[in-house]
Amino acid sequence: MAHHSLLSRPIVLGIVVISVAVVGGYLIFKPDRIDPPPPSNEEDELVLDPPTPDPRLTFQTIFQNVKPDVRYVGDTRCADCHDDICKSYHAHPMGRSAAEVKGSAVIEKYDTKANNPGKVGPYELRVTTADGFHRVSAKDSSGAALPEYTIPANLAIGSGTRGRSYLSITQGAVWQSPISWFTTESRWDVSPGFDLGTGARRPITSECLFCHVNRVEPIPQTLNRYREPLVGVQAAIGCERCHGPGELHATERSAGRGEKVDTSIVNPKHLPPALQSAICEQCHLQGQERVARRGRDVYEFRPGLPFEQFVTVFVRHPDLADAHKSVGQFEQLEQSKCFTASGGRLVCTKCHEPHSTPTPADRERFYRDRCNTCHETKGCSAPAPQRQSKNDSCMACHMPRVGSSNIAHASITDHRILRRPVPPPPPRGLPPSATPLVTFRKTQYIPPDEERERDLGIALARLASRIGPGSGSTRQLVGGLARDRLSVSLGVWRGDPDAWLAMSLARGACGEPNERLKAAEAAIRLTPQSELALAEFAEAALGVGLLDRAEESATRVIGMNPTSVDYLLTRASVFAGQKRWDKAEEDCRAALRIQPLHPQARLMLGICLHHRGNPEAGRKEAQTAIGLATHPRQKTAFQQWYQQETR
Repeated sequence: MAHHSLLSRPIVLGIVVISVAVVGGYLIFKPDRIDPPPPSNEEDELVLDPPTPDPRLTFQTIFQNVKPDVRYVGDTRCADCHDDICKSYHAHPMGRSAAEVKGSAVIEKYDTKANNPGKVGPYELRVTTADGFHRVSAKDSSGAALPEYTIPANLAIGSGTRGRSYLSITQGAVWQSPISWFTTESRWDVSPGFDLGTGARRPITSECLFCHVNRVEPIPQTLNRYREPLVGVQAAIGCERCHGPGELHATERSAGRGEKVDTSIVNPKHLPPALQSAICEQCHLQGQERVARRGRDVYEFRPGLPFEQFVTVFVRHPDLADAHKSVGQFEQLEQSKCFTASGGRLVCTKCHEPHSTPTPADRERFYRDRCNTCHETKGCSAPAPQRQSKNDSCMACHMPRVGSSNIAHASITDHRILRRPVPPPPPRGLPPSATPLVTFRKTQYIPPDEERERDLGIALARLASRIGPGSGSTRQLVGGLARDRLSVSLGVWRGDPDAWLAMSLARGACGEPNERLKAAEAAIRLTPQSELALAEFAEAALGVGLLDRAEESATRVIGMNPTSVDYLLTRASVFAGQKRWDKAEEDCRAALRIQPLHPQARLMLGICLHHRGNPEAGRKEAQTAIGLATHPRQKTAFQQWYQQETR
């Protein structure tokens, strides 16, 4: 499954390439003709493998609410008995992780001092309160205004402490607005990781919402579609994210039952340190890639269980690590001497109070007291004037705030807890025979080696698919590492659709188009309704010139997710390869009705208009597309391909 995030993940090898062969993730010209693979042997039957055992049923624990049949009840039910804690918690940033925009507290400003409207290259960004829409505008090659890209802001993501991003729900599909609010700078700007020149359409997957919203119900085998209403009982992360589903507890407490240790619901203080940390890991250990174990799903995780039995988390190889990565606090903490000297007993809640947050006036004293639980016998060695100038704050010296390497306008607290903080060493480069991704840590709960190698293969395949084709040797190297592991894994579990889909990505990265197609076809045979498998098959078939099959798959996936611009442009590429320029134009115009400022859609429309006998209109669209591009190499690529396709 392709992995996306509200906070874009930087490519591990630091390679950002705009390819002249592929622009925006799909072909914009006729594919090379490659001898197609032979038809699948119908006798070569593929059957879904059984999943790994469900830890909710097999893990030995005293807590009864880890079972899959115990239901979630929401914070309103918790407040019946724990009203004070609930109120305190919902003032905490975690308790304000998301909110429906309509009716929520307004923390943003909307005047010109807040960069509203604001300019970003050829684009103007504007946010209004009257109708709750975010607007992006630009001009065509003649200077005339183009139709605006308007996005309804339905759900705000983030507590507002550092900022907020916004989600739009359209026909059950969730997309992120390209405009975000940055509280620390009191301004609107482009959302983290967005490039307006690539279309500004980011699908919000279930993995993204898992860490930002209390509970959602993803529609199985889809990319970014959910059962509505999206947030159900509540938007923000609630009590049950750390304590587990509360139905059994609420029923037993109402009946007056009780034990010395209440086994009807998880209380983290009764868990060993590794399982306490697992509760925090589910959201705060993002890593570089998170791969669900075979047949399992991150939404199955329950507090009180090991997170590793649901998801394998991979981080950058230490020699490629960036200590200033904005979501790396968990990794940083486990590098600290405080953690290692504690024998792993230093967990997040030793310093962080999950039910409340200290006031700004009390912040230094609060965290100093936490430090002194271990360091009280040996006082601070800094001179008194230096301590006083920093309000006697341990964090000011040992956990300073530093600039985030992958989120503009944001900073993080350095969780390495160094005695004398120094800048982290720069990445050294990957040693020979090493993989760019490694398992975060090895504990008693990690999966067996062969399953971990399967997960690593999937993670490497995803990574390889994000490395631009212009970096051929690196892309092929990572793709080869993924392919080799997946080949072994598929020899053991042939009925693993996620591994077949990853194999298709790996084969594509390795420049093996026929094998890519075979792998994508295997994924579809196992999961015929998988949106991701169908989309991958459409691109794979397009790449080898099987245009009829590419059209069939693209049409099916458009039916599943009609608000996806990428799917429409994939089918437009198929029609262009068939020289059905009228149909290609229809799909380009359908894409532009969704996102009028999509540069690739305008470029493809220009090619269609040229071939339909209107070269002047075609050139104008191409010039508009070039003007909407945000990188010189992208502009050059657009110009070259328009010339090649219209000569």
